[in-house]
Amino acid sequence: MSPISITITGTLCEICHQFISNLFEFDFTRQETYLSRWQQVGREWSPEKPWGDVFHHHETFSGLSESAKMCELCYVLHADLALMDPNLHQGWLGLYPFWSSGRMGKNKLKGHFRAGFREAIGKMPWGSSKIASIPMHSFRVCRRGPLIEGEEVPWVDAYRRLSAVPTTLQSSDISRMVTCWQKECSDTHKDCPKGKSESELPTRVLELGEGEGALIRLYEPADGEKGVYASLSHCWGGTINSVTTRANKAARKDTMSFDDLPQNFQDAIHVTQALGIRYLWIDALCIIQDSKEDWSREAAKMHSVYAGALVVISALDAPASTAGFLKPNRVPLAILDDRYAVQKVFQELNDYLVECPLIGRGWCMQERLLANPILHIGKEQMFWECRTEFTCEDGKKYSGLSDGHVMAEFMSTRKRIGLAAAQGDELDFKTWYQLLEEYGTRNFTMSSDKLPALAGAAALFKSTKPGATYVAGLWKEDIARGLLWCAHYYHMPGRKVWGISSTDKISLLTRPPEKRAPSWSWAALDGHIDFWALRTNGFIVEVLDVVMSVGENELTAAFPSGTVTLRGPATRMFYHAPEDPSRDVGTLTFRKVDPPKDKSVALSGCVMDLDRHTSRFCWAVIMSKSNDSWYSLVLGKRPDGTYRRIGMCTAHCVEVDPERFETRDIQII
Repeated sequence: MSPISITITGTLCEICHQFISNLFEFDFTRQETYLSRWQQVGREWSPEKPWGDVFHHHETFSGLSESAKMCELCYVLHADLALMDPNLHQGWLGLYPFWSSGRMGKNKLKGHFRAGFREAIGKMPWGSSKIASIPMHSFRVCRRGPLIEGEEVPWVDAYRRLSAVPTTLQSSDISRMVTCWQKECSDTHKDCPKGKSESELPTRVLELGEGEGALIRLYEPADGEKGVYASLSHCWGGTINSVTTRANKAARKDTMSFDDLPQNFQDAIHVTQALGIRYLWIDALCIIQDSKEDWSREAAKMHSVYAGALVVISALDAPASTAGFLKPNRVPLAILDDRYAVQKVFQELNDYLVECPLIGRGWCMQERLLANPILHIGKEQMFWECRTEFTCEDGKKYSGLSDGHVMAEFMSTRKRIGLAAAQGDELDFKTWYQLLEEYGTRNFTMSSDKLPALAGAAALFKSTKPGATYVAGLWKEDIARGLLWCAHYYHMPGRKVWGISSTDKISLLTRPPEKRAPSWSWAALDGHIDFWALRTNGFIVEVLDVVMSVGENELTAAFPSGTVTLRGPATRMFYHAPEDPSRDVGTLTFRKVDPPKDKSVALSGCVMDLDRHTSRFCWAVIMSKSNDSWYSLVLGKRPDGTYRRIGMCTAHCVEVDPERFETRDIQII
C-alpha cells in the first residue's frame, strides 16, 4: 500500500508527531522493518506478544503527565490512563496498533491502538467480556466530520468511517445530529415512522418561547388538540422542589421561572429549543404532584404520552434532577489536521448502559419501551434509539441481535413490541416475560410504584392482544407459564446446558415493606428474576380458575389481590438447605431423613425465594416436564388449606417415581 499523506497541524509533542506520522505512512498496517522507537514482538511467547509491535512513547507516567500540559495527544492519553490503578503505571508507555485477541485474532480496525505501561502489561484489564470487543484503554484515529451522504467506507478503515465526538456539545451539534438521524430513519429504515407528524397533546405541556430568556408557561390544550412535543425521561433522585401542585398550577399557566427549575429540566428545555420543538412534557411539571386523582389519571395515559412524542430526551447519566446532562467538557480530543483527530475508544455500549443511573430506574423502562425515537444524552456522547437500531454519536451501530447481554435483549424486545403494535400484529406471551426479566433489574424509590410503572408497557402489549386479561403483572390466558419464575441464576459463560446447578450464584430477592401482590406473582418480591417459560415447554398443570378481588385488567393497580387454582401432580416434601452457607441451591426429598444425594428420592435445583438456608417441610406441584427435567412450584401450606408460593425447583436427570405425586387441586394466594 502507498503511504497516506497527512500534514499534522495540531499541537503535538515530537514523540506523538512521529507516532501519528508513522501510522499514516504505514497505512496502519504492521511492517517488516521499523524506524526508531518501534520494537517488534518476539517469536517466543511472552506477556507482550498478544500486544504486538510497539511504539516506545514516554519513559514514565510522570513524563506523560508533564507532556500533557502542552501536547493534545498526550493529554488525551493521560486523561484515560490516569484513571487506572497506579500500580499499572510501571515502566515506559507503549502504544500498540497491532494487538491480537485469542478469540478474534489480530486487530483489523485501522487507526485503533492500545496503550499500556511495559512492566505492568500482563496485568492490564481487557474490559468487556463480549467477543470481538475492543480492550480498555484503547484509542482511535477518527474523522472530524460526519460521513457525507452516500459516502461508503470499508469497515476496516475505521479512521475514515467513525467520527470524533465534539468535546463540547453545542445546540448546533444537537440539531445537526438529530436531523441526520431523523433523515436516516425516514430514508432507509422501513420500520421507523416517516416525516414529522403531530400527535394529540398530553393534558398539560410546557410551552416554550424561542430564544434565550423566552417565556415558559404551563399550557393545557383543548381536547383533541394536536401538536409536536418532546418528553423527558429522567431520574428524580429525591425530592424536586419545583414540582407543579394545586397551589401553583394557576400561576404557572401564566409564566414559569426558568431559573427556579432544576438543571435537568433547564437542559431539557435547551435541547427541545435546539430541535425547534414548541412543547415539552416533564412528569414533575405536567402532573399535579399533590393530587392523587390527577396522578392516577395521568399515569394511565403514559402509553400515549411517550408514544406520541416526536422525540423522548433521555438523561442517561444524571442521577438526580439537579445533576444536569449537558456537560461542557465531555471527552478530550486531539486535533491532527482539518480531517482527523484522536480520541479514546468508548466503553462497550451494553456495559456502559447497564451502569447508567437512568437504566436502573424502574419508571424509565416503559418510557424507553414506549418512545420512538429516543435521544439519549450521556456524559460522553449522544445516542439515537429508533425502531431499527441504536446509533452512537461516534458512528457505531447496534441492533441488539445475536447478543445475550440483558441490554441487547431489551433492544430486541423493544423493537419487536413496537413494531407489532404499529403493524397490528399479535405478540407472543414470551415477549412479555422477556420484558419482565429486564424490568426485574430496576429499582424504585417507592416500592408501591412497581406495578403502576409497568402500566404503559402493559397497555402497549395489550393493544396487540385485546382479549388478554391483565392480572398482577401477568396475563390470565397464559397464567400457568407466567407462574414459573425464579430468582435469576448466573449462567457460567461457556456452559452448554442451561439449568440451575448446586454451585450457581443466585440473585437475592427481597420482600417489599408492604404486601404488593399475590405470592404467585413476580411482583410480590423485588430482585432479578428468570422466567422458565422461556426455557421449557411441556406444561402438564391445569388452571382451574383465576379470581382477582382487586386489580383484574386494572393496569395501574398498585396492590392487586387474587387467587390461582391449579390441578396437577403434587406432594408434601422436605427442603434440605445447602450445606455450604455461601450456596443458594437446595434439594427436595419426600422425607426429612431421605439423603439429598439419592436421585431416587430427591429433586435437585430448588431455589427458595427468600429464606434459602432454613430446612423445612413444603409442598411441590409439578408444572412442566421436558424429557427428564421437571419444573415445579414450591409452596407453603396455610392453616386454612390454601397455599402460598415460597420457591421453585428446576430438577434435571430426574429418577424419582412420578407415582409418588398425586393429582390435587391447589389454591395459591
